[in-house]
Amino acid sequence: VLLVLGGFIVFCAVWRVDGGRWEDVRSPSMGTRAPVGSLLWVRPVDFDDLRVGDFITFRQPGSGGVTYSHQVHTRNADGSVTTKGVIPAPDPWHLRSADVVGRVVMTWPGGGWLVRAAPVLLIGGLLVAALRALLPFRWKLPFVIVSGAVVAAVAIVWLRPFTNAEQLASRPAPGGGADVSYVGTGLLPIRLRAQDSARESAVMGPGEVGEVRVTHVGADGRLKVGLSPAIPWEFWVVLVGACFLPAVAESAAGVVRRRRRPA
Repeated sequence: VLLVLGGFIVFCAVWRVDGGRWEDVRSPSMGTRAPVGSLLWVRPVDFDDLRVGDFITFRQPGSGGVTYSHQVHTRNADGSVTTKGVIPAPDPWHLRSADVVGRVVMTWPGGGWLVRAAPVLLIGGLLVAALRALLPFRWKLPFVIVSGAVVAAVAIVWLRPFTNAEQLASRPAPGGGADVSYVGTGLLPIRLRAQDSARESAVMGPGEVGEVRVTHVGADGRLKVGLSPAIPWEFWVVLVGACFLPAVAESAAGVVRRRRRPA
């Protein structure tokens, strides 16, 4: 594990020295090609080598440090390029060489969530390690398990990386109500449901778009939709079973120790 971790750190250092950088995807515009929470590995590219369909990172002309990552949509007669995300319409700006940061060469789904959670996990891990050193030996492992779970739970509640969605559009529907569309922005599938109909629902994976027709209006005058995890029951069985693995392992170890004891 240490060798793999050390090799990865060296690889990241070489990548950075060679001009590479990382981008954390925070908007759903690239759909399933780069869902929210993805980590993009960006390498410098010669502007003249860009082709339609290339996935690039750039800055809006005349703007500061904010970066965007979209596909090259067209190469224009004046030498500039126009970009477009998978979901929205083409971007209004024309990019030139100074605006382009680089070409995306790798996309790691979920890697961006880990980067965002790193401060909480690092600070929590250091705090757990410091408190563990003060405890008697027999309390060390239980403390690490419980406190580690608390740190992970704080990061999950804060970032909501697993099940989430973002509204894209709402347009009037024939006969009343509206057609409402959402895009999945979490790591797990999520179900979009019209609260006035048991049949009007759509399941969205990371970066996927779903649409339902909604006619029910709440007391606040807004159309009502519901979002819930679309996870099969088998997943919950495996998850609950995994929670008992430490107890099963400890019981098995206890049986082995008793059998090895001399009579």
